[in-house]
Amino acid sequence: MRALFSPAVAFMDKLRYPSKFSLLGLAMATVMLVLLLTVYANLNRDIDTARQEIDGLQILKPMNRMTQFMQQHRGLSSGVLNGNEAMKDKRAAKEKDVAEALAATDAVLSPRLRDTAAWKAIRQEWGQITAQGLSWTPPENIKRHSMMIDKVLVFMVDVADESQLTLDPVMDTYYFMDTVVTKMPAMLEPMGITRARGTGILTKKEVTPQQAIDVSSLIAQMAGTLRAQNMNLEKVNRYAPELQGVLSGPAKEFSDGAEKIFALVREDILGEKFATAPQDYFALTTQVIDIGYKMMFETLIPQFEKQLQGRMAAAERLLVLNIGLALAVMLL
Repeated sequence: MRALFSPAVAFMDKLRYPSKFSLLGLAMATVMLVLLLTVYANLNRDIDTARQEIDGLQILKPMNRMTQFMQQHRGLSSGVLNGNEAMKDKRAAKEKDVAEALAATDAVLSPRLRDTAAWKAIRQEWGQITAQGLSWTPPENIKRHSMMIDKVLVFMVDVADESQLTLDPVMDTYYFMDTVVTKMPAMLEPMGITRARGTGILTKKEVTPQQAIDVSSLIAQMAGTLRAQNMNLEKVNRYAPELQGVLSGPAKEFSDGAEKIFALVREDILGEKFATAPQDYFALTTQVIDIGYKMMFETLIPQFEKQLQGRMAAAERLLVLNIGLALAVMLL
């Protein structure tokens, strides 16, 4: 062992004490600098990821509003095409809402996302619906609306991918992300289809066997998605207990409203009673869907954003602390 270190010992013996301490200080400073750069790279990556996720949420806000209006336009179109003249003016007003929301979404997209074939297809299909939608049969109109909205939901995932939302590294914010990007939209879209189909059925006061099968399938799908969504929120509460008071009330209100819609559809539409007026059914289902979107805009997205900002601020504080501590030690 002595032989191994003898060259270093001989070298150090030739140096004066100031040179020895300078050499040792330089070695220690080099090691600390490497460690500091590693810590900086990791923390800066966390900060950058959180910042990109927040940017992604700013895109998802108008996109969710656009989806909400498209779903309402589909339901009103179904009522009009099935003979409900009272819904014509509401449909025309909703068409303007969709156009404004589409423009607002286009304005916040990055140049790359704006130029994608997916976004151009959404804009093109909306143009076809506004120009030709009332000339289609009711089933075709619902189908074309639903195909377009499905593309919007897929495009939301593209936005989440580009902004790194889908790679969220922390448990509570991961389940927030999964609820906002996939679970809640997957719940609200079939509910919107049920609103459109139910409005048409109640207007004509008849349901075909195929319509009954489709509506039953949608109810079963929504029941399963609702359970998955509530499980996600329970996990958020588990990993971030301080949010339980904020999330539990809106989640229960939406779940209770959804269950009422399920019961109404099973009893009145699938039971072929047709006692509910189409306008009342549309208003009731819209109220529940709007509760879901209210939960999205006023609770889920703001709390998700708050968690991301808190994570980013904590990483920034830790970064400053590490830099300050390393500099102090090196100076000492």
